[in-house]
Amino acid sequence: MSIPLNIKGSIIEIPSSGQAPNWAPGIIAALRALTEAINAVTGTYDVAPQTQNIDANNSSNDVVITNLAFPVSEVRAATIFYSVYRKTEDSGPPDGQEIAEGGMLNIVYNASNPVSNKWEMTRDYAGDAQITFSITDAGQFEFSTTALTGINHTGILSFRAIAVLNG
Repeated sequence: MSIPLNIKGSIIEIPSSGQAPNWAPGIIAALRALTEAINAVTGTYDVAPQTQNIDANNSSNDVVITNLAFPVSEVRAATIFYSVYRKTEDSGPPDGQEIAEGGMLNIVYNASNPVSNKWEMTRDYAGDAQITFSITDAGQFEFSTTALTGINHTGILSFRAIAVLNG
């Protein structure tokens, strides 16, 4: 008896453990169908959920956000979902802080814009993690932070993105 798998409307028959040992055709068909299903919902330049430790960035300027870049020859626009959490400890009351922010950045590339402004960006957010975002003309995201009072700064930046390709 085989086990039917329905992957986006394609029924793939996988042999059960009691059947003949030729699993290859069913496994290959299932993997192909899964690949097609995944590729249908994710784009080449979409960014899977990621985190970046920003402990060392209590007061920093133009820090590269690892793995958050969009090639201008391929990407016209993108939406980035993000959250930021930062904390410092007391070095003597009342100076420790704990702040958080979550939001969305929308960007669009326009080659006719002036140098250093090729990407236009809007930001919609809640909270205030005292962070600003920028994007270079080449499509690399960066952030800058304002110093929090207190000691032992810790922080995490989490993000994911959906890119819209050029026509």
